[in-house]
Amino acid sequence: MELKRLHTFLTLSEIRNFTKTAEYLNYAQSNVTTQIQQLESELGVKLFERMGKSITLTPEGEELIVYAKQMLHLSDDLKYKFANKKDYGRITIGASESICIYRLPEIIKTYQIEHPNVELYLNVLDTTDFIPLLTNNEIDISFTLDVAIYNSSINTALQIDETICAFSIPEHPLAQKAEVTIDDFFNVPLILTGRGCCYRKMFEKDLLNASITPKIVLETSSLQVIKQTALSGLGICVLPQLSVQKELDNNELVKLNYVTNYKLASQLIYHKNKWISENLKDFIDTVKAKTSADD
Repeated sequence: MELKRLHTFLTLSEIRNFTKTAEYLNYAQSNVTTQIQQLESELGVKLFERMGKSITLTPEGEELIVYAKQMLHLSDDLKYKFANKKDYGRITIGASESICIYRLPEIIKTYQIEHPNVELYLNVLDTTDFIPLLTNNEIDISFTLDVAIYNSSINTALQIDETICAFSIPEHPLAQKAEVTIDDFFNVPLILTGRGCCYRKMFEKDLLNASITPKIVLETSSLQVIKQTALSGLGICVLPQLSVQKELDNNELVKLNYVTNYKLASQLIYHKNKWISENLKDFIDTVKAKTSADD
């Protein structure tokens, strides 16, 4: 099976137009048509439904997308593996927003000092995206912060338990209490993450169990906006401690004496069938070394 045909197939599956695909690939339109026909003949299935000028993928075409991406990605891996210079290549990383902001910058800086010719691609992802993208080989490795992922197809290279806390400015009344309970959040302005956030769901479950309706003054997926709003004194925020460490060190925000038992972790994970190149192995080792030093 020619990889060129798979590349043409994937391009056509995105553009959905033979003429524009040919222009994009700098082919004659007949070349695109021939490649698709050859691929369909080789597989013994129809990949596209042609209705006038418009085309749609058949179920078999939808299924082929996954395999085509895997094959092309593996082809790239082989090229990098057998390149004349070991230290050339690329690594595609998927990561949670908090990891991107508060753990990865120093890791990436350290890694690129030692591997200046390795290209790093960073994708900020939701938790639901990690396993499908790892399975499809669209990302090489993931650094997550969420409920710990346990999956038979996934290997965990590193796991760090994370602490979720409530934070406020030092002058807030709850910051003066020796012990804060869930009942103390009644009618207290709250600044919360987006509704899909796992630790927000856990906190709201605690409020619900205490028959408290949260007084939400702001909700946003941006951690930076949440912290800036909390710094203004508008309300209390609930975040991973790692994301607020700078503000704690500067005494701009304080951790309330409220105990959470939310089982969350940062995990460095990859697919069990993933070929671990020397560059990727070095990246994993760098993450382990930096997180060990920081913690």
